[in-house]
Amino acid sequence: MQGIITHVVAWLLLILGLSYTVNTVMWLQVVRDAMAEPARYFFMVILTLVLGLAIIAGHNIWVADWPVVVTLFGWILVAKSTMFLLFPQVIGIFTDWPDRFMVTWIRAGGLLLALLGAILIYRSMSG
Repeated sequence: MQGIITHVVAWLLLILGLSYTVNTVMWLQVVRDAMAEPARYFFMVILTLVLGLAIIAGHNIWVADWPVVVTLFGWILVAKSTMFLLFPQVIGIFTDWPDRFMVTWIRAGGLLLALLGAILIYRSMSG
């Protein structure tokens, strides 16, 4: 079960990371829309919460090695989703950030996610 979760998370990180990097303007619009109307995104946030809980339930591994990345990803999804569901106004913190700054953060985050995904794919296939 842990191997399946690792593969799913690894590919999810790689694909999302590439999407953030290639389609940055689209993701900026998603962020801006979520800030304007957070209720429109509640269903997506609930799905994200379920994904995070499933990762934690099937892959709650705390070791000083790459498998902990998957565990941390699950906990980050749960924390982020919980925060959004309980305090949707928090997303307003980003309202005043200029688009150029947001695009830089989205691209940088995308590159980091893609790199983590590629490393996890490599590690899970070689070990």
